[in-house]
Amino acid sequence: MLEGIDVFIKDGQFVTLFGPSGCGKTTLLRIVAGFEKADAGEVILSGEVISSKSPAHRPINTVFQSYALFPI
Repeated sequence: MLEGIDVFIKDGQFVTLFGPSGCGKTTLLRIVAGFEKADAGEVILSGEVISSKSPAHRPINTVFQSYALFPI
């Protein structure tokens, strides 16, 4: 369950999501990218509601990296 998420990302900025297994990182990315629908709320990008747009019509990119890139 994702609750109360507000994220403001500047144009061209890279963002990394960290958190324990099962905390909703992938679910959040899938909702923003349009591969899953949120039960409530909206996805807004640059002031435009994109919740109903298909993934092909959202200017969103995601990259999944190996943990080896982030050594502890």
